[in-house]
Amino acid sequence: MIRILAALALVLGASQAMAMDEAYFKITKVTVKEVTEQYPQMDTMVGKSNLAQDCSSQRPLKALRGNEQASNVVDPLGAIEVFVDQIINIGKKVWAIIDAGRPVVNLQMDVANALPKGVTCWSDLSGWNIPRSKVYQVVYENGFGMAVVDYTYRVTFTAGGGADGVGQYITNATFMPANVEVGWGFEFAANAEIPSVFNTGTSQAPVAGMQMNMKWMAKSPMTHAVATESFYVGGNNQMKKLQ
Repeated sequence: MIRILAALALVLGASQAMAMDEAYFKITKVTVKEVTEQYPQMDTMVGKSNLAQDCSSQRPLKALRGNEQASNVVDPLGAIEVFVDQIINIGKKVWAIIDAGRPVVNLQMDVANALPKGVTCWSDLSGWNIPRSKVYQVVYENGFGMAVVDYTYRVTFTAGGGADGVGQYITNATFMPANVEVGWGFEFAANAEIPSVFNTGTSQAPVAGMQMNMKWMAKSPMTHAVATESFYVGGNNQMKKLQ
């Protein structure tokens, strides 16, 4: 009888331990909310694209549109030809933000841009607005109501710059980790993706648009959750979280 009771106690103990493990490792609630008011706005550009800082002293700028051909432009001064209605991403398309629960060490912030084809120098662009940003918090709770993953990130960009007075473009679009806390036994990773840049205006008055995706993964021995939040930012300084 004693052996039976002891065996029963072991079984019950193991069962309770398994139930506690399941409650701890299983994600039961996910909350995503905007917390911009809790964080100060940024007032300077971040990161660095592949553009040179200043080339204005070397050659003037000639803004072309889709109905103009470079071969038809008489340019004895060797002006740089910028196709203002052909918008490209001079920057990153995919990069890691959080890896193994920690921010990725990156001394030169990875950014994306939506700029006119042909631009090679920052001095070709002018009229930028101050940077815009919003901050979002993602919280995963387990069966005990504990926050096992708490991730806060900032989405930021700078808009409005034009080439030779034409167009509204986007630079230094990026995601920046503001805070990350990961509980024992959980894994967390986050990546930025820029799937597309495009022209939301006309060939005569281009307005850059960009889709920005924040993708993350939370994992435990009993849970594997993947999610994406998408944003639209525009050269006219618009910013919208997509549903």
